[in-house]
Amino acid sequence: DYVRTKFDQWSQRMEVHKTRKRARAAAEKNNSTMECLCCYSSVALEEMIGCHLEGHLFCVDCVRQYAESQIFGSGSLGVNPKTKEANTELMCMHGDGCSSGFDAKSLQTALPDNVLTKYNELQFQAAISKAGIDDLCSCPKCDFQAMLPETEMIFRCPVAGCLFESCRKCGEESHIPLRCEEVEKKQETKGRLRVEEAISEAKIRTCPKCAKKFVKESGCNKMTCACGTLVCYICRKEIPRSVGYKHFCQIPHCKHKTCGNCVVHSNAEEDDKRAMREAGIRAAEEVRKESGEGGGQAAAAEPAAAAVNIDVDSILKAPPPAAPIPRAVRGFHW
Repeated sequence: DYVRTKFDQWSQRMEVHKTRKRARAAAEKNNSTMECLCCYSSVALEEMIGCHLEGHLFCVDCVRQYAESQIFGSGSLGVNPKTKEANTELMCMHGDGCSSGFDAKSLQTALPDNVLTKYNELQFQAAISKAGIDDLCSCPKCDFQAMLPETEMIFRCPVAGCLFESCRKCGEESHIPLRCEEVEKKQETKGRLRVEEAISEAKIRTCPKCAKKFVKESGCNKMTCACGTLVCYICRKEIPRSVGYKHFCQIPHCKHKTCGNCVVHSNAEEDDKRAMREAGIRAAEEVRKESGEGGGQAAAAEPAAAAVNIDVDSILKAPPPAAPIPRAVRGFHW
């Protein structure tokens, strides 16, 4: 049960907090507190952990914050400044350049379960990488790793509940007989679908009062919803009944480039194409920016991905089918 699990975790944290509070009170009473070499706070010995070579002591709060910053901030255990190789453990944070780490028992004391789990994963990955096993493959779904013969190109995950088949080269779902460069990546697929949805939505208008959807087939741009609301097909805004056709340009032979008003008569197909293209370009630009910016801390452990560029005009040449609109909603009149 989710609630019970969360409650048990909270209870354990509160019990640890109470134990630390009692230990610190006793240490302060006996004048036996020690100074953390990071934050310089005076804490009980029970609240300290030290690196296993030099014995530099730090309070569990500083070690926890340091570990979280290293694990979730950089997505790795750092690089050894002397060997220039990736660390396989959390290194001492003392300012004298200590190259020692912390033993597993000490880290179990300082780190919450979720941080310790992620630390163990990173430590395992760093150790495997350092071992230089060329034929090691991992499942992109569940991260299960196994040796795969060089002649096999499909990694079949054996984990029950996963069983995902992926390409060992690109990590995408198995795409035989297509080459990797011929397969659309997941990020590209999501971006294209987002642009297609924006294009489809741009063709459909929505009543600002009752939220019913409609499309225009012919007639002028002052449309009347079944609920009685007047809607402009161009700007999609409600037209007050006291305004009526005055909402539209009243200047004879106006080219409508500087008047700033909507046109009362226009080609519905051209209006839709223009709105669809503008919506597609906006969505494509959002996809490009978001894919180029990456995903924050989680993405820090991976190389920056190239921005996804969606060709809006190619989509418009073969636009996706618009969402079906009920007959009753098509019953707008103008």
